[in-house]
Amino acid sequence: MPEQTGFLLDDPDSRTRNEILDVVRAEACGVERFERGLFGGFETLRALTYTSSIPMIAGLLRDFEFADFECVFGHDGVLSREAAEVLSFQRVVEQSLNEGFVGVAGASEDRLRHIYSRAAEGSARFFVVKDAIAHAKIYLLSGDGRKRVIVGSANLSETAFSGRQAETLVMFDDDDIAWEHYLAQYEAVRDISASRVSVGDGRERAKARGVRIEETPALRDAEGASNGVALFVPAAAEDERAFSPPVIAQKVERIKPVYKKALADIKPNKDGRVNITPRIVKQMSRIALARQDEDAPSTYLSWEGGRFILSGNEYSLEADAADVRSDVECWLEFFGNYEHGFAGDVDRLRRDYWTFMCWFYFAPLMCDLRNFMMRRNAFSFDQPMFAILYGSSNCGKTRLIEALMASMVDFPHMIDTRDFTACKLRGLQASYKRFPVVFDDVTGDRFRRHGPEVIKDETIADDEYPCFALSMNAEMRGFQPEIVKRCLMIYTRTSLPGDKVAERNRLQKSVSGIRDRMGTALYRAYLGRAVNELDAVIEDGREDVDVLGLSSGILLDLFSEHMPDGEDLPGWCRPVTLRDYQERAFERPRQRLESLLSPEAHSRDRKPPDGFWTVSGENVLVSVPVMGARAVKEDIPDWILDDTASVAGLIALNKSEAEDFLGKPLRRPRRWGVF
Repeated sequence: MPEQTGFLLDDPDSRTRNEILDVVRAEACGVERFERGLFGGFETLRALTYTSSIPMIAGLLRDFEFADFECVFGHDGVLSREAAEVLSFQRVVEQSLNEGFVGVAGASEDRLRHIYSRAAEGSARFFVVKDAIAHAKIYLLSGDGRKRVIVGSANLSETAFSGRQAETLVMFDDDDIAWEHYLAQYEAVRDISASRVSVGDGRERAKARGVRIEETPALRDAEGASNGVALFVPAAAEDERAFSPPVIAQKVERIKPVYKKALADIKPNKDGRVNITPRIVKQMSRIALARQDEDAPSTYLSWEGGRFILSGNEYSLEADAADVRSDVECWLEFFGNYEHGFAGDVDRLRRDYWTFMCWFYFAPLMCDLRNFMMRRNAFSFDQPMFAILYGSSNCGKTRLIEALMASMVDFPHMIDTRDFTACKLRGLQASYKRFPVVFDDVTGDRFRRHGPEVIKDETIADDEYPCFALSMNAEMRGFQPEIVKRCLMIYTRTSLPGDKVAERNRLQKSVSGIRDRMGTALYRAYLGRAVNELDAVIEDGREDVDVLGLSSGILLDLFSEHMPDGEDLPGWCRPVTLRDYQERAFERPRQRLESLLSPEAHSRDRKPPDGFWTVSGENVLVSVPVMGARAVKEDIPDWILDDTASVAGLIALNKSEAEDFLGKPLRRPRRWGVF
């Protein structure tokens, strides 16, 4: 059997792992404030870090002119513990390193040439792990007869070394024991479990589109090794979840499908090794080229060089007036369809869907407004990234979203609901850029398991990121207040009754006809005006921007300018403000609470557990079936519930909070029933 490079987790000969964890005995002799000058005065630097910032690396090369510089990028764990994950991580690090130097502030042409020439001559070297775990942070400096070791929790990044976040650093000067121990640990990772990263002119590399699988560091190693290269793929521990840094995870998720399909027929052996030979590299390259168009994200919207780019093509903001007028007529007909057969408050439905349209049209610019607010420390929840359409079935949610997308990009593009996971959502944030991400018919269980984590996370590393729109049926209940305040929530009970087959067929035919006639002229005209409005907001430094007010104002102007002759604007086509919306954000829980506390709910003819209620001191006590208490609680905002006073069969509400929420007093019922 040919000898394989690489190692196993339990390999007794491995120099990077022992059966026991080593402890360096040390003695503190002083504490001082960290300064970048601690890296100065040395000729060589060797760094092991599992996250880093390009400006930090460029700054060290610029400020200290190390004669010899070496950096190993570790990885604190893979998401799914697959060979594809390790290879994806390697490729992301190499691409980020190459492209990143170009964007570093102060990186002049001479400085860039200096960095690339040093990499070419070998005096600046970069490596990336091909093993699953390398968590240590080690910085080894030497020169002029001196040796310095810096270890601790801080990664090689400006944030970590700035003091803005809690980090631990320990320094050893001219300590032979510390130097030998940490140098051996560093070299073991570099020599055994890392691949060399190729650094060249990042501008040229950035021109290449897609994932060139053969450029992955470990695969280059395999092509030059007669016996191949072994990747270590450990088995997943039962109670262990390993996470990559969020930015890396987003990018890895975007390119991993190419590797995953290329490696589909290559399985680890019983020892956990995936041996990749030169022959397999060629096979993988062919598979990747054949499937790259299928796997690489082809849908995105980006702002580049003063213009919008839609999936690689320029998205013109020029719009012919006649085409805009045609689109306006299509929307008037679309909203007019709700008058035919829909049961419920149709006027309210159309106003709510108009509100959603105003939000959806502005969605590609939401990242700019949010970024501006964050830079001014004025961020609030008034720039919602998520919108949720939920309510009765047959209320036209899907048709509305399809029409909106068709009016923006000519085609509806929805993501498979099975991909509604926290990991996939983060990947979509990175790859779709400004293009709205839409999921249709998300189940309540899937939303509860995956939605809150991403919705509550306000830390997005990219400058461009999309908004998300979800449609859900009425079974979804009990949205947490933290979710409601971060999302645009549109709830409706107005729908087309299931027995109206003729009306449904007529509606589907009408919508199909509208879709066939509808173009993108209205949206292109809208987007051009919205960009100008947003530029003015940012230039003036305004912090009181009403997203819905701004968007609805632009749409109203366009509708007014292009209405059919002799027709007035319909009632649903009107200004919308965040205040108007926010007053209705908790409408469904308010309706549920009003139903529970209605006068009929405490009549003498009703008996527990049918919702009988009464006032007791500072609380309102509501009788509910023991098995149904959880469902009732999910419909009531958590700040109104008083769990300290609730018992089996009774839900306690804070009386003053309930009255404030309902906007009316709750009076003690005349008849007490069975309490």
